[in-house]
Amino acid sequence: MIWSGDEALQVGPQQMSTSSTAAGDPAAVYPEPTKALYCLILLFLAYILSFIDRQILSLLVGPIREEFGITDFQYSLLQGAAFALLYSVAGLPLGRLADRYSRKLIVSGSVLFWSLMTMGCGVTRDFSQLFVARMGVGAGEAGLSPPAYSLILDSFRPEQAGFAMSFYKLGVYVGGGIALVVGGVLFDYFSSIGGFDLPFIGHLKAWQLTLISVGAPGLLLSVLLLTITEPTRKDLVGEAGKAIQLPISSVGRFIWVRRRVYLTLFLGSSMLAMAGYGSAAWYPEFLFRNYGMTKSEAGYSFGMILLTAGSAGVMFGAWMARKLSDRGYKDANIRTIFITSLLALPLTVAAPITGDSQMTLLILWPGVMMGSSYLGVMAVAIVVITPNQMRGQITAVYIFVTNILGMAIGTSVLAAFTDFLYQDDGLLHYSIATANGLFYPVAAVLFWYCLAAYRVSFEEAGQWQVE
Repeated sequence: MIWSGDEALQVGPQQMSTSSTAAGDPAAVYPEPTKALYCLILLFLAYILSFIDRQILSLLVGPIREEFGITDFQYSLLQGAAFALLYSVAGLPLGRLADRYSRKLIVSGSVLFWSLMTMGCGVTRDFSQLFVARMGVGAGEAGLSPPAYSLILDSFRPEQAGFAMSFYKLGVYVGGGIALVVGGVLFDYFSSIGGFDLPFIGHLKAWQLTLISVGAPGLLLSVLLLTITEPTRKDLVGEAGKAIQLPISSVGRFIWVRRRVYLTLFLGSSMLAMAGYGSAAWYPEFLFRNYGMTKSEAGYSFGMILLTAGSAGVMFGAWMARKLSDRGYKDANIRTIFITSLLALPLTVAAPITGDSQMTLLILWPGVMMGSSYLGVMAVAIVVITPNQMRGQITAVYIFVTNILGMAIGTSVLAAFTDFLYQDDGLLHYSIATANGLFYPVAAVLFWYCLAAYRVSFEEAGQWQVE
């Protein structure tokens, strides 16, 4: 049968699947709790650094625009397209490598590369150089999440995996918050001393020194990541109990036959990413332009909301999904995202247009909390319905779609509203409200459409038939 709504699925009788977590199988052995926790903490730190390095540009809009004489839309290309294009494309081959080779080596090398490229952003001298350096940051960060998802799922037992994955995804908001809070302090400090000169490089301004400073810690972390214990791979599909390496064509067929699940999940999360990335990229500048905050004030105000409300939202999503699951909902993960998307809509639309800075921040807190709650739940929702040999690749496809739409297009759509629709830099708040008012309803509809199909995929998990 071919996938159609709630119907069951069979794909190819030639290679029957077996679950490697069966009793007596060595692959079913999980690492000691301390080793699993150590792995999770290092991956969490890597995720934090990745979001510091990608989010820091949202605080440097003014000085970089002034330096290179560019518009909001051109700047949005630095924030979004320059990063997201290679981040999305490079993730596909790196995801396949993560399904076959040492995952910790891929993560370590990726952290080292993107950290060097972030520091390289700080020594660029024109718009094109900075654009290329940002592409390098994106290429490096592409090698983190596909192997990280796989490592986490193979290190923690199923009943712990949801919260472990949500803890990892906290890095989005912890990193984004730190980038704005600490980045604002660094920028103000380097501005106060007027920058300084380095041998062979010359004079570096405050924005350049800020980029170099936030990139440097990744050099140490890349070494620490080599000390992770690589867990055995679980939930493999194979023949006669043996794991097989699946060709790309099998991965493609697996996704296509289950397209009502995967494509709606990819597109729905992309809508949420367009709202989230767009707002995160432009809120500090909105607070600076419309409410007269300093860079450090805007960074601290929005950064603390990302840090507290974003983190609370990620864990709230995991808690809500667990409660729904305990009540017997097989679609608990997707049902959680559907509900919180609806709750986020009025809050995220209202927050930027209140006309009062304190009211904006007050409404924004629960808006960010609801808007962030999908991250950990979505990651778990995808990997638990996917065989192990495909997790890195399908995670990479998920990242490809969500970042091409979410980061590359989302940040630029919002800037396009300001430059071409409202045609006034002072109306940035209307652009933020418009984007949220468009993307959240579309996401909610897609997740509602996905519910029935997801229940079927959830029941199929561990009994896959793949050709």
